[in-house]
Amino acid sequence: MRSKLFALPLSVILVFGIASCSDDTEDSARDTLESARDDAEEAASDVSEAAGDAADDAEAAMDDAADDAVEAAARNLASAQGEDEFSSNGVDVDGDLECEATSNGDRSALEVTCTGTSTDGQELSLEGTTSELPGASLTELEGTFTGTADGTEVFTVETLGG
Repeated sequence: MRSKLFALPLSVILVFGIASCSDDTEDSARDTLESARDDAEEAASDVSEAAGDAADDAEAAMDDAADDAVEAAARNLASAQGEDEFSSNGVDVDGDLECEATSNGDRSALEVTCTGTSTDGQELSLEGTTSELPGASLTELEGTFTGTADGTEVFTVETLGG
């Protein structure tokens, strides 16, 4: 009987002890789950942000590549057609015209500037603007272009190479 009396308080202590451990375990598990969910949400947000940044970077790279291609086409056409235009107006170019083309950012207009030297030593300049997409024609560039030799106007044309 004595052992039964001793066992009864011990069982009550064990039951309350297990119950309190059980509450602690549940709280700990709940905290762990909440922390894991927060971490997963943060990771998903980071992945989403990184994907958006990558898409923005890719779009910017494509825009830069498009600008580069349009500017290269305009430079090449202006150089070749500018030399022909100078020649048609009695000024022979020594070598090639060196040209730069700069897009206005949305590729709706290109500023073209070329420099060179004539066979008799004159400083040549060709300046103009085109709103035509270079490459639409392989032989001409529409816009307004002015060529000068030693600062004196040699020609102004609406189509370079036309």
